[in-house]
Parts: sequence; structure tokens; C-alpha cells
Amino acid sequence: MFSAREHLKKRLESLNEKISDELDFDFSSVSKKIDTYEEFEKYILNDFLCGKQLFYRGERINDPNRHLIPTMFRKPKELFKDNDLGIVHIDSHYLYNYYAGMGSFVDVFNKTMGKADVDNMYEICAFAQHYCDFSPLIDFTKSLYPSLSFALKDRTEFDDDIILYVLELKDFNDYTNDINVANQWLKDFSVYVSCIKEDDIKKAVKDIFANKHILPMPDDFRKHLEHIGSKPVPKAKLIDVPTNTRMKFQQGVFLLLTDFHLFNVTYFTKNIREQFSITKYIISKDICLDILDMINRNASWYSYKYLMDVEGAFKKAIENEKE
Repeated sequence: MFSAREHLKKRLESLNEKISDELDFDFSSVSKKIDTYEEFEKYILNDFLCGKQLFYRGERINDPNRHLIPTMFRKPKELFKDNDLGIVHIDSHYLYNYYAGMGSFVDVFNKTMGKADVDNMYEICAFAQHYCDFSPLIDFTKSLYPSLSFALKDRTEFDDDIILYVLELKDFNDYTNDINVANQWLKDFSVYVSCIKEDDIKKAVKDIFANKHILPMPDDFRKHLEHIGSKPVPKAKLIDVPTNTRMKFQQGVFLLLTDFHLFNVTYFTKNIREQFSITKYIISKDICLDILDMINRNASWYSYKYLMDVEGAFKKAIENEKE
């Protein structure tokens, strides 16, 4: 039988797990360490080779400060150039106006790629993701090989473990290969971003405890706070609509996070984990060279040097066929 001390310890451990799950910012609660190549085959490679419908994203380094967020949110201060409130609302109109303010970007897009407006935002966001590194989208792929190559980058030495996100759909309502649906999701896009310096937070707390007079909040700032309180966690959508040859070759898809509040560069992940079965694999640096060898044996055209070079990739595939 458990002693009272052991029972309390287990209760505290359970409570700690629940709290960690609620406050998980970097998917650490669903992370799994891969230390050997045999584990890599068992937990990752075999599921891919047997045709299980999964989506992958590889990252170069295991760093708790590298959150799974869209490119446009990685440097939130750039979103606050004309905003003194500390909170900005990003929606389809904000996105379009931001792109319209990037020199002749929208004009060139309209003349060469298609029509860009708030009712047709998917293609311009996809284009901006690929060529401007600024969009509300996150790159994933339906193939394991490109995702690993993006993480490995053909390096010969590895000082850090790499990361592989593996995502499985639970509800196909969260997935589309219809550009009209994708455009509607972007039209409904809504994220509140707050960027508050740590020093400002400390000063505000100090002023409160010192009983200093705190000025009333502006009405628009209060409105933002009320909205944030009602929508703290994101919804996630998968968009499987290739927009160029390179995206088709890489079997790319986009993850769209919407309807939530981002505080600096962090957000609650639990809602995503309830929508999707997602695992964050931390792959040991000691087996990275073995994984590189596997890619070169199985799909050398997906080596990192070919991911941006579709012509070279196909030439490599033809060479492999001749050998």
C-alpha cells in the first residue's frame, strides 16, 4: 500500500503534468527522443514507408526558444511599427495592406502571378512564404525525405540534435485541397499579437505594489484584452494546394494557425494537439549521418542541394535509373 507521502507525491506529479500540458509552448509534452537508428526506423521511417498519411516538418536544431510559429511572427516587433498599444490585430486586411506596403510587391504579383486581394489571399501568402519569408503559414510536407533534408542540410558534422514534427489528421474538416476553402480560411484569419518588453512588465508590477496611480486603459486596448481572454488558443488548418513547381516537388503543405493570441512568440499548443495527433521527435545528433545515408540510398533527389533545384533533382533521378 502507498504511504500518505507517496500518495501526495503522485498527486503532485499528476497535477504538474496537467499544468505542463496546459502551458506547453513548444510541444514538449508530446516529444519523444530518438537515440538509435533502430528507433528511427521503428517510430518514424516504417510509418512513412507503409504509406500512412502523415505530415512532416524538420528543424535544424533542438532549441526550446524555436517555437513552431509562422515566419511573420518570429520578429513581432516588426508588426508594431505604427502601433503604440502593445497589441496588434492581424487579419486579412492587415495582411493585404502589409504586402501592399512592400514596394511594388502586390503590383508585380498581380501582373505575373494572379489577383491579390482580401478575398484571394492564399496564393499571395504562399508566394510571400516562399520568396519573402513573411506569411501566416508554416511549411510542412507529405514526404519524410524533404523534411529531414531541411533539418540535416547535408552537413558532415552535427553539434546538436535535430527536430522532426510528425502530424496526423484527426478530422478532415481541418484539411483542404480546395483553393476556395483556403481563401476563405485566410479571409477569416484573426490573430492578436502582443509584444510587451519584460522591463515594462516589471515596471508595471512595481508601480502597482507601490500604489502608484495607474492611468485607465484606452477603450481599444481594453477591447483587445477582452477578445484575447475569450480566444487564448489557436485553431489549426492544413492547406494542401501547391502554388508552384517547387512546392509540388517538395510535396509541400501549409499549416495555418488562426483565431488566437500570440504573446511575444509563444502560444498555447493544447488546442492543436486536440485537433491533430502530433509528435515532436528529438533525433540524436549521433544518428544524423546514418539518416543522411538513408536519404541518399532511398531518394537522393531529395538531398538538400536539390530541394530548391527541381531540374537538378530530376537529372539525379534519371542518373539513378541508369545506374
